[in-house]
Amino acid sequence: MKTLLQKSGYSFKIASSIGEFLKEWDQLQPASLLLSSEYLQAIELYRPNNVQFKYALVEDQSGPAAAFYFQLLPFNAAERLKMKERKQEGLTTCFYNHVKRLIASKVDFITLVCGNLLATGAYGFKYRNDLDMLDVQEMIDQLLKAMFDEPELIHRASVCLIKELPYRNSFKMDKELPLNFMHPFFVQPSMLLYLEPSWQSFENYMDALQSKYRLRLRKALEAASGLTHRELSVKDIRIHEKILFEYYKRAADNSDFNLVDLHPNYFSGLKMGIGDKFRVFGFFRDEQLIAFYSFIDDGEELVGHFLGTSEEVNGHYQLYLNILIQFIKHGIGGRFKIISLARTAIEIKSTIGAVPEEMVCYVTHRNKVYNRWVPNLLEYLKPQKNYTLRTPFKSK
Repeated sequence: MKTLLQKSGYSFKIASSIGEFLKEWDQLQPASLLLSSEYLQAIELYRPNNVQFKYALVEDQSGPAAAFYFQLLPFNAAERLKMKERKQEGLTTCFYNHVKRLIASKVDFITLVCGNLLATGAYGFKYRNDLDMLDVQEMIDQLLKAMFDEPELIHRASVCLIKELPYRNSFKMDKELPLNFMHPFFVQPSMLLYLEPSWQSFENYMDALQSKYRLRLRKALEAASGLTHRELSVKDIRIHEKILFEYYKRAADNSDFNLVDLHPNYFSGLKMGIGDKFRVFGFFRDEQLIAFYSFIDDGEELVGHFLGTSEEVNGHYQLYLNILIQFIKHGIGGRFKIISLARTAIEIKSTIGAVPEEMVCYVTHRNKVYNRWVPNLLEYLKPQKNYTLRTPFKSK
């Protein structure tokens, strides 16, 4: 553990393991299970490949004021943005994408991420309830400057990313305010399904849909009617861990953007770490696992976690849509208020009633000269995604 002293009455304790200041960390009540020590310890034990951790505890005259969670990892833009050559590219598109891939291949550095790359959302900090976001902004401003002044402490990371704050509760960016050296940018929105209190059953939810969307879900349920659906215990997860990892990896490799690869025993490790707060379910055909999904019980929010399917039978059984249906059933049955469905497959998630929440990230380069070019690079490398949002519910 190392202590860094800064101005404004704050001091910072930096550690590489949550266990180094477990008691102080838990003094600050987390807004989310994903910032609890039990969850973070599980992630430490089953860490993603090439990822290191840093924890920062901020103290003022009243004691612990805030806690920040960082993940450190190598980042190569061409690899992580999946800029591969594609068939049937036109000559102009082919040339443009070739240049883009060439530039991206040179974007290679160690990144300090404030947040959790295993989940969509603002899981990078928690703070005392008498403070506000402007206080947090001041603290992380000082913290990052102190860490950048001691590059060995952060494995010589040259770039810092603050990950995915909801735009409605984000930092205020102004040249006179803290964090004025960081550049905000938007990522694809998180998809949230808000559950109505009147939905006491899945049929109540179905009744709220327009007929064509209701029919679509009934057809999906019929397509999967011959499958067995059940929850996996720790023992079951261990038995099927290899295929769970294979299905997860296939889904991750097919995405346009993936920063980390899970530990092969991540699912059983997390289940042992947080117990019934983490649940894994499978679809089976003749006792063969052909799809799985998982979620985290985060109080009033059901947080959809990793999932995967067999590509060979996904379409036949409409597995992905059936997974979304199961999320809804769990959400209603567990009396959750929100189902968080992350960023991918935005259009199909909107067909079940999920709506987008704009997410903003912040990035900076430790070198002030290079930092001036960050906005141009972000604009050039950002993935272009087009989608159409659906409105499946009946008009009120």
